[in-house]
Amino acid sequence: MPPIGRDFTTLSIERTAGDLSLISFLVPGHLQNVITRELLRDLATALDLLDSGPRPRGILLRSARSESFFAGADIARLDELRLRTGDEIEGLCNAGRRLFNRLSEAPWPSIAIIDGVCLGGGLEMALACDLRIATREPRTVLGFPEVKLGLLPGWGGTVRLPRLIGPGPAVELIATGESIGGESAARLGLVDGCVGADAALASAIRLLERDAETHAHLARRRRMNRAVELDDDERGFLEATSAAVILGRSGGHYPAPPLILETILAGCSVDPAEAARLESAAFATLARSPVSAQLVRLFRLGEWNRRDIGINANFGDQPPAAPAERPAVVGAGIMGAGIAASHLRHGFSLTLVDIQSEALTAAVPAILDEAAWDRQAKRTDPSRAVGLAGRLRTATSLSALGDADLVIESVVERTDVKRQVLTAIEQAVNAGTVIATNTSTNPITKLATALEDPSRFCGIHFFNPVRRMTLVEVVRGPATSDRTVMVAVAHAKRLGKCPIVVRDSPGFLVNRLLMPYLHESVEMLREGTDPERIDRVARGFGMPMGPLELYDMIGLDTALYAGLVMDEAFGDRIAASPVIPALVRAGRLGRKSGAGFYEHAAAGSRSPAAAGPGRRSRQRGSDATVTALVEPYALPPRVTDDATIADRLLLPVVLEATRVLDEGIVRDVRDIDLAVIHALGFPAFRGGVLAWADSIGAAEIVRRLEPLADLGIRMLPTPRLTEMARSGSTFASLVRLPDSLH
Repeated sequence: MPPIGRDFTTLSIERTAGDLSLISFLVPGHLQNVITRELLRDLATALDLLDSGPRPRGILLRSARSESFFAGADIARLDELRLRTGDEIEGLCNAGRRLFNRLSEAPWPSIAIIDGVCLGGGLEMALACDLRIATREPRTVLGFPEVKLGLLPGWGGTVRLPRLIGPGPAVELIATGESIGGESAARLGLVDGCVGADAALASAIRLLERDAETHAHLARRRRMNRAVELDDDERGFLEATSAAVILGRSGGHYPAPPLILETILAGCSVDPAEAARLESAAFATLARSPVSAQLVRLFRLGEWNRRDIGINANFGDQPPAAPAERPAVVGAGIMGAGIAASHLRHGFSLTLVDIQSEALTAAVPAILDEAAWDRQAKRTDPSRAVGLAGRLRTATSLSALGDADLVIESVVERTDVKRQVLTAIEQAVNAGTVIATNTSTNPITKLATALEDPSRFCGIHFFNPVRRMTLVEVVRGPATSDRTVMVAVAHAKRLGKCPIVVRDSPGFLVNRLLMPYLHESVEMLREGTDPERIDRVARGFGMPMGPLELYDMIGLDTALYAGLVMDEAFGDRIAASPVIPALVRAGRLGRKSGAGFYEHAAAGSRSPAAAGPGRRSRQRGSDATVTALVEPYALPPRVTDDATIADRLLLPVVLEATRVLDEGIVRDVRDIDLAVIHALGFPAFRGGVLAWADSIGAAEIVRRLEPLADLGIRMLPTPRLTEMARSGSTFASLVRLPDSLH
């Protein structure tokens, strides 16, 4: 196909034998196509060129990259929006929408070929075309992730999507920000066909030639230019049910989802031009909100983390370590099975070793079920499970590790057992094999003494449940080499995780920040504060569950051991509570035993005992037994309000974070916010614990701590916080890694 027209930076135009024009996008300087200023200028110029003749019979849009049609707008453009007025932001929305409207108003039909990622503004461009065809490749996903940045689509997404697939599905797709595959998009009516990648161009040409002959696209355009017919009952039902779901998901803390619902419903009852005006106004409101600012910042932190190699070197200066291609896991317990499933799910072949054949027999079905879980269907895909079985090799002897280049030990959390297993692993593997331990409490330094070569040893701490928890702590011991860290970090990323490198210390990072939060809740319980009130305040702050609820989920026996570790290291401020062992002695271990701080029952059951291990449970509330168990350890009553409860739960986390920074536990201040959000569920709309602290200000934190000083050192400002209050400095100002990683 001969090229036509001038040279472009981001696209090319070719004319097919059938007098169709093919526009292929390739945006330089990015791993995936993103919508930049240059792209918008080139597209406008290309359409001008086609308008000036000779006119084509139709146009096809495709990406010259198989990985992405468009991954959305350039994130740098979003950063600039907060510097603009509302009117200016609305003008930018209108300009982008006018450009895309040229596709839907052209005298010829158009089709978008979607192979790879098609998100946000990229999907809005595709929606502006008369037709869309997607490939069935796993890499092809479509969606509107703007809500995850505190925004909504601003280039026609809320206008076109409900007219194409209906307002209900449109609200679901836009308000959740979830993406769907090509076949799901075809079933939804979002695309007009789903084919193999090799057949996509030919199929698109056939569809386009058909429309060019029949002018069927004109009827579709007339339908898209009408209001959506919704009677009062339909509208009322959709509004009530969607609002309830949105409130349940967001807790009322995120302004974007309810505004998405409001904008779509209002836009359905008017013509597209007025619906577009409503969209622009809503986008401008959200773009200037503090919640969007925090969510965009978190997106940037994620991008920084994806580029970070795990050591303090400029990006690109250090050659990457060879990736692990033959991983193995030792230990088929709950965590080992979860880690194994994650490997299979992400395309690895894996060796799983456990000296107990019964443990392997019990673990394999669960591993395959987990690895073959279909997120969209919310069930295991049996055919995929069968296919994955061929990639899971099991053995009862460590000799099976001979060819492994990364071994993750995940046996019981006993130091003596782990040391014995690690010694045996080292004897079974090659000299270049990286050896890691999955542990939440065992010091890496102590475990490393079991190895002849501790430089190849580190911690890779996964969180439970492995499939859902994205954070991984890569724990560096005194002897751990740079290569070992880089291999561990790169491997965690290949498993879809967010790895942060931490220096070996009690509790590492996450548990060290978690324990003050948990500890203070029990202290308030001992003072007579109602447990449900404590948890309600925490949830009101934005935490996914309260601290006492979290105790029950973790398991009080597990928390007891972790508390002893923290007490030994930091007993002056995180002392082991006598309440936890009292509950454990009474057999109240949390959800797994049917009772902890609260009674629990299996879903659909009235019996607390029915909420056994591995079963879903329903919280039934606190009871008199807990009051009686706490009473011997009661502290003097303390009158408190909800604001003080929140401060007592969360300000000690800020104080502990300052100590973590002083001790050099993390390489960069941003790791702390990533950790608390991905591992502890700290509310993303607050940006992380340090971003939240910055939003309050160090001086205000010191002021809030003053009336709590009688509680002891755990409520006293640290020297770093005191100096920050004096100087007016922020945690954000502590970012010090190279700009290339920002």
